[in-house]
Amino acid sequence: MANLFLKFLNGLSGSLKPKPTTNSHSKQIQRIKTKLTNAQKADKELKVFGADSHQYRIKPPAPEREVSAFEKRFSLVLPECYRSFLTSLGNGGQSTCGSAAGPFYGIYPLGHGVDELAERPASHLNKPAIINPAITDEEWERLIERIKNDDEISDEEYEKEREKIYGGLLPIGSQGCTCIHALVLNGPHAGRVVNLDLDLHRPQFAFEMNFLDWYERWLDEVIAGYLTEGGPTWFGYTMRGDDNQLMHAYAEANNRDTKLEALKGLTKLATATDENCRKLLELCGEEDAEIRRLALAMLTKFSYLMARQSLHAHILSDDYDCLAACQNINWYAKNKANEWSALLRSRLPKVHTSETFRVISYLLVESSMDFSEDFRPFCTHEDENIRVTAFYSLGKLRNKNNLVDLFILGLDDISAKVVHSALQALAGVQDQRLLKAYDRVLDRFKTDENYVLTNLKHRFKEMGRII
Repeated sequence: MANLFLKFLNGLSGSLKPKPTTNSHSKQIQRIKTKLTNAQKADKELKVFGADSHQYRIKPPAPEREVSAFEKRFSLVLPECYRSFLTSLGNGGQSTCGSAAGPFYGIYPLGHGVDELAERPASHLNKPAIINPAITDEEWERLIERIKNDDEISDEEYEKEREKIYGGLLPIGSQGCTCIHALVLNGPHAGRVVNLDLDLHRPQFAFEMNFLDWYERWLDEVIAGYLTEGGPTWFGYTMRGDDNQLMHAYAEANNRDTKLEALKGLTKLATATDENCRKLLELCGEEDAEIRRLALAMLTKFSYLMARQSLHAHILSDDYDCLAACQNINWYAKNKANEWSALLRSRLPKVHTSETFRVISYLLVESSMDFSEDFRPFCTHEDENIRVTAFYSLGKLRNKNNLVDLFILGLDDISAKVVHSALQALAGVQDQRLLKAYDRVLDRFKTDENYVLTNLKHRFKEMGRII
């Protein structure tokens, strides 16, 4: 998805006076008003994430005195783009927390959510914003290390750390669960929107340089159908544009990160032109593994027939290329699983990673083939996760009643996770040979580790025995 980031900015002192709203955004505000109406027409059935809550409605604008009072209260100056939205377009609506129409569950009314990032908003909203678009995983982990790993940190120190980390960020809307979108209030990135996860995952900036551009892009994507036509529901985590614009951005990019972001931007689209699919096909041969795997994913999504040869080559390559190819088939062409079953079964002896085995298993389960003999070696594989997957998948076969000898291997496994998988897979199988194996499980497990005993009770019950 999109880039992830941190910021170095300057705090604004309480002596600064609020700037009056200018009309520099008036044309964009008028354009947005029109697009709000068009978005509502384009999404009549309210299929876009959150639309059933906000229904593309927004309350009247906030009075200037109300906005100025907020700025004075917290000793800050709202970015002009956001200020114009509040005073010229609207403030709040009917969605969650009284939010106005907007991405996800909408845009909070002014003042709501000020304490979502820190308990003392007056102590953090006007602090310098230190999160910036270029932040790396390593930098973010260093920044949150104390509040994440110091078990002896006091409540007071914990709050101070959060105030520092999230300084200068104003929550402006909910994305559901622990995710929100926030506005940078000061410094070089003031006015930009950043996606935050309150579970302390690395922040990710929206690509637009200010709030109004971000908001207008959301309307554009609703109107274009990107958010309703089988694309991702998560808006704003990828680069904007249609397939022509994104492939052009890829071609013009002078660094790898931008190239990757251009390809990731294609994920929001349902279709691409044949010309762009041919360009993706060329990229499937790139030396850069991440680029070729992304290109293959998008090609599989847009043109399965054109992707088949590259999918075949990837399956026969190393485990990670094989995994990528199988994931793409699983995501975008699951109904074609039968076409790949023979090749995947021939590939199994060379599989070494549990994740690759797991996704191959998904596709074999989707096919109509009996793969039980192919899975026999994996029932005693040294990797516990592979054994778990093997028994789970065998339990999906129509002829599992004939595989009791394999399932007994699982019941006698040293791993509680594997025993649990075998017990679940045996649902509906009533073979007297299982009773002795079930008794051995009962003797081994004195507690309900991994819900082994819970599942064992179900299997015994099916055999007419109550424990």
